[in-house]
Amino acid sequence: MKKHIGAISIALATVLILLLYLVTFTVRWQEKALVLTFGKISRVETDPGLKWIWPWQSKVKFDGRIRTFQTRATQIQTRDQQTVIATVYVNWRIDDPEKFYTRFRPTDVLSPDVDDVLEMAESTISTWVKEATKVFAQYRLGELVTTDRSQFKLVAIEVGQNGSGGMLQGVCEKATSGDGYGVEIVDLGIRQLGVPDNVTTAVFDRMRENRKAAARTAISEGRQLAESIVGQAKAQAEMIKAEAAAKAKKIRGQGDAEAAQSYAKFLENPSLAKFLRELETLRTTLSQRTTMVIDGESAPYNMIKRGPEVKAQPGGVGKVVTDTSR
Repeated sequence: MKKHIGAISIALATVLILLLYLVTFTVRWQEKALVLTFGKISRVETDPGLKWIWPWQSKVKFDGRIRTFQTRATQIQTRDQQTVIATVYVNWRIDDPEKFYTRFRPTDVLSPDVDDVLEMAESTISTWVKEATKVFAQYRLGELVTTDRSQFKLVAIEVGQNGSGGMLQGVCEKATSGDGYGVEIVDLGIRQLGVPDNVTTAVFDRMRENRKAAARTAISEGRQLAESIVGQAKAQAEMIKAEAAAKAKKIRGQGDAEAAQSYAKFLENPSLAKFLRELETLRTTLSQRTTMVIDGESAPYNMIKRGPEVKAQPGGVGKVVTDTSR
């Protein structure tokens, strides 16, 4: 009998493990579980740990972490009747597992599993996104494909702007309509945005024309500015020339007046004028070290030899007298 105690213990342990497996299950920290009794929800388990279940019951567990659903590339019409190709992604998670299972449980499957429910949920979310893409019809193609940040409206399409609802608002409204679907829409965005080849060619042609028009405008403005600068420079030059001519005329007038006064003095005393001219000639020719071979009687160098004649004037004042006959 003692020989069979070990085998019996192993058998009892195996049976106990099988019974525990049938009547227990584990809920992980990221999971939310439903306990079904003959296909109907009997309770919801959201706290992690070991849970009990009757053998005639079944369980369905959902991952409560954020999921990402991405639509296929879809052609969409803009307000100006242009076609764009957009790929949209949606980040969502299961918020209420009981409501989620009830809403997305396929009716044509006798015993739906988790994958069946999730497939139905993603199909419904795809329909919501398709309806939400109608917001593209409120914007022109130039507001989606542009280098001007002030005209770029892609963010407005995704999440709304200035009170106007975007795609995110449209999908959230669908998810909370009625009693709700047990899902939380976390985020929505446009993964890719493109245009067909014919639209791309037209856009590039229009962009080239816009750049050419901008270049022509810049060149025209530059020429106008250059002409304005040249005109102002010419006007200032004429003004400077006029002021210089007037100033020169004034200086010449003053010089002529002073020269006339000097000439009048020289006319009163020609001998003094001749003497001063001779001194100026001497100062000019002998200001540097100069060697000259001339006749000693040649004017005005004869002054070096004999000096000027000085005659006494009444009152004792001397007067320079030069003999102009020699």
